Amino acid sequence: NLLRAREPPQPAFPHHEYQLSPPITTTTTPVVSSILKLSRDQLNILKGKSKEDGNTINYSTYEMLAAHIWRSVCKARGLPEVQETRLYIPINGRSRLQPPLPPGYLGNAIFSTIPKALAGDLVSKPTWYAANQIHNAIARMDNEYLRSALDYLKLQPDLNALVPGAHTFGCPNVGINSWAKFPVYDADFGWGRPIFMRPGWIIYEGLAIIIPSSTNDGSLYLKMALPPHHMKLFQEFLYDI
Repeated sequence: NLLRAREPPQPAFPHHEYQLSPPITTTTTPVVSSILKLSRDQLNILKGKSKEDGNTINYSTYEMLAAHIWRSVCKARGLPEVQETRLYIPINGRSRLQPPLPPGYLGNAIFSTIPKALAGDLVSKPTWYAANQIHNAIARMDNEYLRSALDYLKLQPDLNALVPGAHTFGCPNVGINSWAKFPVYDADFGWGRPIFMRPGWIIYEGLAIIIPSSTNDGSLYLKMALPPHHMKLFQEFLYDI
């Protein structure tokens, strides 16, 4: 087994990503799932915001986009300034482990990282503030941290209790999964390249998926699930770049 806990398990971090943060609101209103396009120009403007207020750190397009989505959801939900909000990000551990897993490894090597912040800080500070939280959370996912996560999971009595779901991404939290680098448009099964790919439906409120463009024009698509009254506001904030 290439991916297993140490013997004996030696978790060295608290691993808050596996500790539940119950939603502050529960709603019976069905969520709506929308697909929103962000052009190359919009993404470039967003990335340029990393230089606001004298910041000198360059953040990736993903980090700035995820930060903008996180902020926009907080605004749409009207969260109190002192409300803590978590962003759940899946991380591929294959190349982060030492030694790296073989390229053909088909087992589950997905870990999670969760930047946290107060809603008031996300909304009032520049977009790069949220991007910095995301950047640091991703950078922390090195071999030592991932090995500790495996050990932590080994010690849990019920792994089913840790499976993400509606309780994970609900208000005030958000989940963002990026498929932007998946080579989905190279999947030619004999009748040509795909025209457009998207997930059929997102059932969990607060979950977002970033989707690549089929035309390689530098744009991205966002599939987002929110209650209808939040979705309308979210779209307004998302395009206010």
